[in-house]
Amino acid sequence: MARYLFRAILHPAEEGGYWVDVPALPGCVTEGDGFQEAVFMAADAMKTHVAALLHAGEEVPSYELSDCPEGCRFSDVCIEVDATYVVPGAHVSAAEASRMLGVSPGRVTHMIDSGVLEGYRVGRSTYVTLESVERRRASGARPGRPRVSTA
Repeated sequence: MARYLFRAILHPAEEGGYWVDVPALPGCVTEGDGFQEAVFMAADAMKTHVAALLHAGEEVPSYELSDCPEGCRFSDVCIEVDATYVVPGAHVSAAEASRMLGVSPGRVTHMIDSGVLEGYRVGRSTYVTLESVERRRASGARPGRPRVSTA
């Protein structure tokens, strides 16, 4: 995982709180009810934006100083992210994938680790792409351990 540093510009919102943009990441915009929440939301938006760039094989912009417009505030935000932060397409929990495949949730984790299924972990939760579950079901593989042929 790589680290990135970006400047977030926090603009006071008419209804209270802040709306935030990141000049180095065009289109990276979010909002928050207070300064701290706005910065936390900006960090999450930055991680998603950078992960999408990495996933698409695009270059991630370098840190750049940005002028802070009058009446606004800024925060330099450090994030740590890689392309796995975003997973394209629909996904299900490991428990749901195990029901769909007729295997245990632990087996689903093994299948992710071995590359049979595409998935990711967030904290203690595991998610699997629905596409990889459907691909596995269509392959005709049966639940359980492979049988040893006796010839």
